[in-house]
Amino acid sequence: MPDKLLEVSDLRVSFFLHEGTIVAVNGVSFTVERGRVLGLVGESGCGKSVTARAILNMVRPPGRILSGQIVYHGLPGGPIDLAALDPGSEEIRRIRWGEIAMIFQEPMTSLSPVHTIGNQMIEAIRLHLQLDKKRRPTTRRRVLRPRGAAAASAPARPLPPRTQRWDAPARHDRYGAVV
Repeated sequence: MPDKLLEVSDLRVSFFLHEGTIVAVNGVSFTVERGRVLGLVGESGCGKSVTARAILNMVRPPGRILSGQIVYHGLPGGPIDLAALDPGSEEIRRIRWGEIAMIFQEPMTSLSPVHTIGNQMIEAIRLHLQLDKKRRPTTRRRVLRPRGAAAASAPARPLPPRTQRWDAPARHDRYGAVV
């Protein structure tokens, strides 16, 4: 039997505007198993980002999670319905970025092309986990290694000058991902 990490059941999110109501997510359900990856694919405006924001309990007004469950099974205390938490509570803030994270679509506000992924992860670790400076690289490697990152064991270091240029040619792996 697969080990569930996240269950989204009948999620419904709407935005209430003066002009009317926009139904952004209408009955979405899926399960993410521990150690697996799930990609949300769809047309522009179909609700992928709103679904991700709902999982993190970050739907901004005038939007609202109307119904459904977002059950996270990754905490030692047992499953928790993220949709039922107060969006500003300490509990959801510990889960957000500490347990579950999102890389936003806006390229200039997501990942920096002039810093390594490792350094950007260490910054997030510093902000959210309050680890001492010696434990941050170990935590970065522990997070990257199970996800198949080839350089997980390498130290985070500045990029060589050639790759720090905005117009530097991208390198791709055999699957087409930028490396």
